[in-house]
Amino acid sequence: MKRNMRGSITVALALVLASGCGEEPVSTPREAESIGENEEALTDCAVDSAKELFITDLSVIQDARASGYGKWSFGYVVREMAKGHDEQEFLKAFLESWLKDQTVDGLTIKARPRMETLVLAPWRAKSADGKTYELDKAPMSLLGIVYRLDLRKKLNAGAGVGEGRMVYNVHGADGRALPFTMIFEYKLPSNRGQTAESWAREFHALGALPFGPDYNARLEALTEKFVTAQSWQGMPAGSVLNQLRTNEIALTFGDDTPLWELRQFEIDARGNLLPASVGLTPDLVHNNTPLLADFVRQNERKILEGTHKVGARFKGQPFNGGSARVPTSTFTWEIPSTAENVRKAFSTATCNGCHAGETNTTFLHMSRSRTGPETRVSNFILQDQLPFRVQEMKTLVCE
Repeated sequence: MKRNMRGSITVALALVLASGCGEEPVSTPREAESIGENEEALTDCAVDSAKELFITDLSVIQDARASGYGKWSFGYVVREMAKGHDEQEFLKAFLESWLKDQTVDGLTIKARPRMETLVLAPWRAKSADGKTYELDKAPMSLLGIVYRLDLRKKLNAGAGVGEGRMVYNVHGADGRALPFTMIFEYKLPSNRGQTAESWAREFHALGALPFGPDYNARLEALTEKFVTAQSWQGMPAGSVLNQLRTNEIALTFGDDTPLWELRQFEIDARGNLLPASVGLTPDLVHNNTPLLADFVRQNERKILEGTHKVGARFKGQPFNGGSARVPTSTFTWEIPSTAENVRKAFSTATCNGCHAGETNTTFLHMSRSRTGPETRVSNFILQDQLPFRVQEMKTLVCE
């Protein structure tokens, strides 16, 4: 970093929340380094979050690059991810996993067969042979491109670079946006001399450009550095993607008790994109149980620091969720005989706590507007997350 560090300032709970949504949390020390003698430089440094960190402008998400096989399209990013494998088999392993029960770490994820009638069958019908999933016909539209520089501190390692994310909305046969999103969360490459600082400088440079052709060309050059198979040459196999997360209620419409569900997918050792345990989120059956209380008690310090993990098993029982179910918009994790600050820190780090009661969010942090093509962003992101991320950008790019 370019600034000297002296003294310290207290870090609010916002630092804990900065991880959120089932991610392995950002480091959250009780004390952070102060701005010190360069406080004025950091204060005066301008960071445009809408251009540098959370990019949803219509000039980007409706650009030609976001459709067909354009460089920001769902079709393109999946094709790059599937390189070296049979593309249709890669797609089927991922897309058709909703059609039958899946077992992940000893827990069952129940099938959601409406995936076939609502999404897959209409998609195949648009393909030339009526049988395959032609990627340029994918019923997914770009919601935004996100730079998560704050995740460079994941698990207190301090040596990471951060994440680049491509976020999509799934559409039904009639073209309308469904309450169903997919987010590709890429570990930014650190090969070829790329560092947290160099990535930050490149994203920060976007802020000096007006939205338009030049901005989009510069942004494309950046996304190509983490989306393409070529950009990962020389890096460990499978490192191209940290995880892919989905969030939807669309597949249970018509049921007596519709239920939001978040799923996680990871690339396995053979290069397949398959269901995986959701991060930091126990199975819902453990809510308000002595077992959960025991886990939290044993991991209290790490939970408050934001460095805890939720393993596949705890005390011999399947523990980490195969998916994260969200029963109500006010859902929070209840933990017997646990201090409120510890309970809240644990609950906010889970997928279902972060997408419901702990953040006052109605399930989706990003979604398509009901009245137009715009992307709606939750107040949690706008009011709690972005100010923290702006400050993190300043620590890397401002003198």
